[in-house]
Amino acid sequence: MKWFERLYFGTWQLGGQSKNLSIPQIESLLNFALMAGVCRFDTAAVYGGGMVEKILGTCLPEGAVIVTKIPAIKKPDITTTVPIDEFYTLDQLDRSVEGSLSRLRRTRLDTVLLHNWLPSWSSDALGILHHLQDMKKAGVAQRIGISLPNDFLAHIDEEVLPFVDVIEAPFNPNQRWVLEQLPAFIDSGKEVLLRSLFGQGKLLSTHSAESLITDAARLDTSVVIGMTTEEQIIRNINHLKGGAT
Repeated sequence: MKWFERLYFGTWQLGGQSKNLSIPQIESLLNFALMAGVCRFDTAAVYGGGMVEKILGTCLPEGAVIVTKIPAIKKPDITTTVPIDEFYTLDQLDRSVEGSLSRLRRTRLDTVLLHNWLPSWSSDALGILHHLQDMKKAGVAQRIGISLPNDFLAHIDEEVLPFVDVIEAPFNPNQRWVLEQLPAFIDSGKEVLLRSLFGQGKLLSTHSAESLITDAARLDTSVVIGMTTEEQIIRNINHLKGGAT
């Protein structure tokens, strides 16, 4: 995979959670990334209360690939065994996707993920997954999938896998469970997006960014990296160039 097929610009940081950037600063950063060859972006409806999607919709060309996520009605605890219907409804999925389409200024979404997926969800989630598949068949989304929370330590049920195209999972020295299922994901044609390489910056006190990216680059996956400076963009591109095949 070429570096630009693997690197997703993670936009969580642009919502103000870790660094306050003005809208002109964010737009300048995104334009710099585009000029440097970055063409894939990872976002969510909740980042910045929808502000991040709006900025992406303004800045990104039609050809840019965007992964966005549908938030749960309420954020579930990873240990809960409450059915998925308490957190996602069909109407809520439709409303969320319509909002993302509007903010991103798209007539179709590249990839839509459920923002929260729990270890206990399997056959009871098939109704929700069928609805996402219907969106895909209708041309609303090209691909669908699930985003796995930190500390997810379970196998994804085999009943679920046929319904998803993309799986986003944390990967860093403290979060490596995904390695157990990674060969099966890749063999079945799933795109795997590894995120939280730096643990929202917490791991940078004990690990270098270079070593964390190198660990992820060795795997046959995509990586989501949050970047807030032009220097970070160039550095991360160069690391992935070195690790690309």
